[in-house]
Amino acid sequence: MKDIRALLGMQLVVWIHLFFRFRKREIAHLLALTDSFTWEELPTKDPETGRLTKAGYLPVTQKIASHASALIYTFHFVQSSVRIATSHDKVFPAWFPFDTTVNPAYAAVNLVQAIGSLFITCAFAGFLSLYATFICVACSQLEKLRAAILDIRQTYITLQQECGAETNKQDGEGHPLTPEELFGHMQKQLNDCIRHHQQIKRFMQANEDCWNFVLCALFLLMLSAMCFVAFSAITSWGDHVDVSQAVVIYLAMLSCLCVFCWLGTELSKEAESVRDAAWGCDWVGTPVPFQRCLMFIIAAANKEFTLTAGKFVPVSNKTMMNMMNQSASFFMFLLNMKDKNIKESGTE
Repeated sequence: MKDIRALLGMQLVVWIHLFFRFRKREIAHLLALTDSFTWEELPTKDPETGRLTKAGYLPVTQKIASHASALIYTFHFVQSSVRIATSHDKVFPAWFPFDTTVNPAYAAVNLVQAIGSLFITCAFAGFLSLYATFICVACSQLEKLRAAILDIRQTYITLQQECGAETNKQDGEGHPLTPEELFGHMQKQLNDCIRHHQQIKRFMQANEDCWNFVLCALFLLMLSAMCFVAFSAITSWGDHVDVSQAVVIYLAMLSCLCVFCWLGTELSKEAESVRDAAWGCDWVGTPVPFQRCLMFIIAAANKEFTLTAGKFVPVSNKTMMNMMNQSASFFMFLLNMKDKNIKESGTE
């Protein structure tokens, strides 16, 4: 079971490596699409709830990735050192065509595997950080679009009241804006929102095309790894060092799953919020072209957007809960069977 546990972890990293190797064009396309977006001017905290906005998550993502990778590697290094000192094990179980039980071959193998562990940890954390960055960029632009739509909502009565206060800054003479001029300014703002919305939709679709295939395999591997880790923890029950490694691997897989699914759910919610913001705009009394543009945004945002794994599994909190329930049920079943066998052997 230790060998299978290491094998599943290696499969995850190999799949991520293949993704970076053969999806360079898609990643470069995503990076190019972000050139038309800005998020530095957005608030990092929601003024109403005080929570971090998606723009606020962007600078935090890299810090979390670096700290998480350092924490995982530190635990792995300590746990491997204990096994090497007590059981004369290697960092990873592996076969070599030479004797690795004596020095200097034993020390050289462990050193190479320790360096490989560092590369594996950085690749895995970097993959999560890249995914989180792209999704947070999309969410931040949807937040920016929603705020821009809400800024231009005005009723016909409000327009009449503010018409005398608004001045025409273009002619420099300080003449008040007429209702037609003010509606024209609102129409220009709404046209900018439509163009921004189309750019965001292209970016979201590019994310779906880039991530759906790699996430399909990762979800299958993570579910398999979580079940096998639960089984290996039961078979190694009583060996605290080995069980602790199984628990950390399970928590690491679960954390990665939470990152994927939570961000996917947030992206779907932000996409729906654009539709709600457009519908909540005070469009009564506005010109017909203005209303048609609002209808265009509502129709475009009304199409539900969901990140998928392989085009058939939604990357959402519901999928995460299903995977957690499956692995937890498997673990509890094995634990009950182990307790039952212990009681039966004690009775005999």
